[in-house]
Amino acid sequence: MELLRDPSKDRVVKTLKPPPHRPLSNQLMFPDKLKNKPDWRILLDHLSKEGRIAKEDLIKLVTECNKILKNEGNLIYLHDPLTVVGDIHGQYYDLVKMFDVGGNIETTKYLFLGDFVDRGSFSIEVVVLAYAIKINFPNSVFFLRGNHECRQLTSFFNFKDECIQKKTLSSRPLQV
Repeated sequence: MELLRDPSKDRVVKTLKPPPHRPLSNQLMFPDKLKNKPDWRILLDHLSKEGRIAKEDLIKLVTECNKILKNEGNLIYLHDPLTVVGDIHGQYYDLVKMFDVGGNIETTKYLFLGDFVDRGSFSIEVVVLAYAIKINFPNSVFFLRGNHECRQLTSFFNFKDECIQKKTLSSRPLQV
């Protein structure tokens, strides 16, 4: 993925590479070999570099995850061992670290207690990665809804503003 240019050479941390120039391509995000599932590894890496995804891919991701969630019961019965993950609150890099210390995503059962959004600056990235992993591992990744997953709190805190800000930034013509 081509990186953004820094023509004015004004990056504060010169050793930190700029984010990817374009959103992750649909072919990389949903490769044919995964049969309409997102490639969560590529997505994790892309989002860790502050990359973006296309609106159409975000809608597809949310739609696919919602199909899975709607088919789960209101009450789920889980057996140990499992890794319980508390409030992430938009801290994307903490979520990535949680996967490092909590166990291999492919072999560990995860229960998320909600509060994915607000407070941190990367709530969208948290939701995108969590949904991608849920789609890939529907029988070992489980979500509960926290109190921050409601309109009142996401408006009061920063999730709504983050969505508006990032949509505005992605709608602008690229500056070269």
